Amino acid sequence: MYSNKLAEAFAKASETDKVELAHFLANNLDTAEHAHDSARVRDYVAAFDRFAAPREGERF
Repeated sequence: MYSNKLAEAFAKASETDKVELAHFLANNLDTAEHAHDSARVRDYVAAFDRFAAPREGERF
């Protein structure tokens, strides 16, 4: 069981949901130069996946 509800939500989220959130963050937080950069969006999604990875002793 997760102790971090956000990590649990990312673990359960679909790839589409994570990509939509990544685009939202890129459009609202990044500079215009980086906002539409697909590599930047992939970086965000990868960060979500790393954040959602179970920590020692945690299970899905």
